[in-house]
Amino acid sequence: MNNLVVLPILLPLITGVLALLFFRKTNIQRIISVIGLLFTAAVSTILITRVAQTGVLTLNMGGWAPPYGIVLVADMVSALLVVAASIIALACLLYAFRSVNKEREEHHFYPFFHFLIAGVNGSFLTGDLFNLFVSFELMLISSYALIVLGGTERQLRETIKYVLINIVSSALFVASIGFLYSITGTLNMADLSVKIAEVGQSGVITLIAVLFLIVFSIKAGLFLFFWLSGSYAAPPAVVTALFAGLLTKVGLYAIVRTFTLIFYHDPDFFHALIGWMAGATMVLGVIGAISYRDVNKILIYNVVAGVGFVAFGMAAASRPALEGLLFYMLHDMLIKTLLFLLGGALIAVAGTSKLDNMGGLIHRYPLLGWMFFISALALAGLPPFSGFPGSCFSLKAACRQACMVLPALRCFRAC
Repeated sequence: MNNLVVLPILLPLITGVLALLFFRKTNIQRIISVIGLLFTAAVSTILITRVAQTGVLTLNMGGWAPPYGIVLVADMVSALLVVAASIIALACLLYAFRSVNKEREEHHFYPFFHFLIAGVNGSFLTGDLFNLFVSFELMLISSYALIVLGGTERQLRETIKYVLINIVSSALFVASIGFLYSITGTLNMADLSVKIAEVGQSGVITLIAVLFLIVFSIKAGLFLFFWLSGSYAAPPAVVTALFAGLLTKVGLYAIVRTFTLIFYHDPDFFHALIGWMAGATMVLGVIGAISYRDVNKILIYNVVAGVGFVAFGMAAASRPALEGLLFYMLHDMLIKTLLFLLGGALIAVAGTSKLDNMGGLIHRYPLLGWMFFISALALAGLPPFSGFPGSCFSLKAACRQACMVLPALRCFRAC
């Protein structure tokens, strides 16, 4: 029954290959895509049910026992993220039917769409670092194609920047994996947890951990987000929504997974470092959002601010903070995707992304306007919307941590 773990990866791959075979027949590609994603969503739901009933599920590919073989692991965190990814993918696919032009559809939009979902699910379910790298690359190569489809000058310019940044981070990822393997002799995450505990705190392990933090921070847009605003604004709204909902969250998931399971030997240093990066990202993201009068730019910088807030929960380093982090990440994945899809619809009906030229839309399209308004309230974390519990848990845990660390703040322990 543990073969269920591989299906959220295998089904999108099969769907992408089938769509590729019918690349001249758009309607058949659409039907294949919907069926494939419905099956993926159903399997993901069954998977999370099995995890809730029986606990962590593992699958040793080819029968090779870890740490030598490829292992896939589904716990409650990864299963929840896979379900959220399936929901986001299905919503974006249905939106694409009305928003993506025929030229993009004929240039393999649907195959790359499904290959990206396979890479995302593989990143969530893998149990070793090398296969995390492989899943990242599958996801990134697909994203390169999705950004450049359409071939406008702006897309080509931003694609070059996006590719160069990710080539550098991928090269650094491979180097970090090689250094870590030379010291521990394994890349299995569970085995690494044991081996690093045996090695103990050392300067070399700390350096390798910093390298991994840089890699994942680049991919997540944590502090090093200078590439994100242009690259995410270039493709169509549905592609931007897919990227905002999934790609940055994969990088955040990698940070949370590695720095709670593998690199836990110096929590004071790393959690403080992540905390400063998270704080800077939140502040700069908010400044970026209020600096523009363009819907796309405002939403993209909100992605940056959301990345900082999720990382802020990691910096608090307590169980309530991590629970709040997970809740907020799931909320952020769904709400950011919805906002970008609604933002794309607003831009389409207004004919512009400039706020100054979009006045009066709520009178002409009241349903669209109110949906965007309610989604924005949820993003802001106002009760009773979904952003409030995650924000509350993370802030409460961070406040408690600050009260413990800084004597001057102990008078606020009641928070």
